[in-house]
Amino acid sequence: MGSRTGLVAFGIAGVSALAGLLIGFNTAVIAGALPFLATEMALGPLGKGVVVSAVLVGGLVGAVASGPISARIGQRRTLALAGLTFVLGAWAGAVAPEAVTLGASRAVLGLAVGAATMLAPLYVAETAPPSWRGALVASIQLAITAGILGAYLAGWAHTPSGDWRAMLFVGIWPALLLLIGLMFLPESPRWLLLRGREDEARVVWRKLGGVEWSPADLAVLRASAAESGGWRDLVGPRVRPVLVVAAGLFLLQNLSGIDAILYYAPDIFLRIGISGATGPILATVGLGVVNLLATVVSMWAVEALGRRRLLLGGSAAMAAALALLAAALVLAPDSGFANWVSLACISVFIVAFAVSLGPIPYVLMSELFPMRVRSLGMGVAAATAWGVNAAVSLAFPVVEASIGMGETFGVFALVCAATYVFAAKMVPETRDRTLEHIEANLRAGRRARDLGAALPGG
Repeated sequence: MGSRTGLVAFGIAGVSALAGLLIGFNTAVIAGALPFLATEMALGPLGKGVVVSAVLVGGLVGAVASGPISARIGQRRTLALAGLTFVLGAWAGAVAPEAVTLGASRAVLGLAVGAATMLAPLYVAETAPPSWRGALVASIQLAITAGILGAYLAGWAHTPSGDWRAMLFVGIWPALLLLIGLMFLPESPRWLLLRGREDEARVVWRKLGGVEWSPADLAVLRASAAESGGWRDLVGPRVRPVLVVAAGLFLLQNLSGIDAILYYAPDIFLRIGISGATGPILATVGLGVVNLLATVVSMWAVEALGRRRLLLGGSAAMAAALALLAAALVLAPDSGFANWVSLACISVFIVAFAVSLGPIPYVLMSELFPMRVRSLGMGVAAATAWGVNAAVSLAFPVVEASIGMGETFGVFALVCAATYVFAAKMVPETRDRTLEHIEANLRAGRRARDLGAALPGG
């Protein structure tokens, strides 16, 4: 790989990482800010849920809308629009005078969050070579966890003063860097080809990888570009199984309990016996560090071990950890031993999630859809993530207050067990396969489980 090629690839990875950082920061910063703004604005359990979930509802809308927009104007320009929305949303939230304005500004911010959730993996997948595509898309999840950790650190830094506005304002700076970085990067070559600009697409492809497109891959791309690529194609019999896999993984990801833990971590740690003025937020920061380090491991593991194996092992470990956590909280809620068991179970769950159900849905949704409907399909999958995320975040305080924390995590354990079954029956192994190889299998009528297999007659 030449120096210029490496520089462009590094720039794409850097911009995608900034997008992931902004997703993580702007969704998790509310955890540190919530205790202070809830007191200032006199929010009850439902009010807290609304403030937390506003950004997630916006994420649903942003994910759906960004698919058609990026298909029309390109991924780079749509990412730039998202970057500008990140700036405006963070500023509006930081200066909000009351709860309604704060919720509205968080919903606007969510538009950018949802768009970035779809666009960052799409942009990387369409520009990265197969041998490191999975690691680069997984690096977006690493950036998300880094953003979550950054949000927790911002909360910890401003906890003594209780300045929740300063916590929210921090999100402006990475958004500005994202806008600057996008000025120097090319458009996706596959999008260019889709728009009939094949000569320009081939130039960009050579710049990115230093090689020409293979004739077989170009044949698949041209065939895909010749199709209509509308919503009817997305839900048609050929692509529908891929949509079920991608949306299903995000559904299960956000029903697993991860959102409740990430957004309400200080409250959860307080309930399991970690007290003091800064104890819960320090424990939350520690959780963010564990999440970040485990996600670093996932970047290696997703290529070395494969998507399917990680998903099966991780979901089994998540189910076991949450089942033990639920038992400890129900059977011995006030004992010191149960509190330590609960802390250990949460840590194991976070590690297992970070190497499996955290990054792999992003990787697979960027790989499985055929080119013509890739942006639409990824938009629907990302919207599923944010819709379920919003529902869980809104409902968690109310459900936990109604049936108990242990019982709530018992439900999450059942979801993780269902994830194992779903992965075993539906999820393919796509390691080291080009996007066109996967699409060729889809065109040949292969079931979703076999999309990473050798080509028919190959």
